[in-house]
Amino acid sequence: MAVGAEAVIAALVAVLIVLQSEFHGGEGGLGWLFGTIFALVLLAVMSVIAGLAGSAMAVLPLVLLGRAVARRTGRRDSWQLTLATVAVVAVALALVIGSCTLLAGFGGLLVYPVLALSLIVGLAPATLCARAAGNPGKPGARWRVLGGVALGGLGLLVVTLAVGVAAYSSGILKIYEPPQLTEADMVGIWTDGGGGSLRFEADGTVTAKGVIKYEATGEQSGASNCTGTWQLTENEGDRPFELSISHCESLSFGWDIGGTEEHPTVFTWIGEPDAGERYILTRQR
Repeated sequence: MAVGAEAVIAALVAVLIVLQSEFHGGEGGLGWLFGTIFALVLLAVMSVIAGLAGSAMAVLPLVLLGRAVARRTGRRDSWQLTLATVAVVAVALALVIGSCTLLAGFGGLLVYPVLALSLIVGLAPATLCARAAGNPGKPGARWRVLGGVALGGLGLLVVTLAVGVAAYSSGILKIYEPPQLTEADMVGIWTDGGGGSLRFEADGTVTAKGVIKYEATGEQSGASNCTGTWQLTENEGDRPFELSISHCESLSFGWDIGGTEEHPTVFTWIGEPDAGERYILTRQR
């Protein structure tokens, strides 16, 4: 249950952080908010099942390992010894997982301490709770621990939510809003950093040079070099403006505005929007 409570709280924290990030597609708005709440409720139910599985596969073995170490070393079975066991196992797992990650070409040496700390933070509370619940010297310990975890998890969830709401309400954190660009702001050269560019002119013409074309499957299919027209129109959706490009090969649909007021971007989806991959061009000053 402790693992499940951790998962729900972590998910809530992730949602509060994501609110600051740039939204695309159907994200944002009341629909997205209700969808997120539904996802959190669903996650809470799934976390109970995941918590049971996690307890069987990780938490209980750590408790038993700590007791085995106590018997072998002649020490008293204590929460300190259990915590030390969790730390040793977490470091060992971090070394194995981190090494595999580096061999696959991802990350750097920082992956080792990050993984170790994450595993310790994730496993230690649940393992200590499981040890306390299984204490044979304290009748009814299981139900007391279960109640404590349920109340503590719910309380921490409420506090996290309250802190998040207060932070956004006070302006300490701000929900992402797309930039409010005018047609004059669009004029200039926007580049993809790899040789492709869109040059927007004040007279409504646009020139594409080396702009990458993508198939519906997300596969690259050459580059566009053409001249067409562009228009920035008001949009009733979550984004205030919509960018349209006409009379230019493969660039007539799918463009949107993102980034921030200081660093705006224009982008189009690569393949399906659900994949989250975008082709982005940044305005050059």
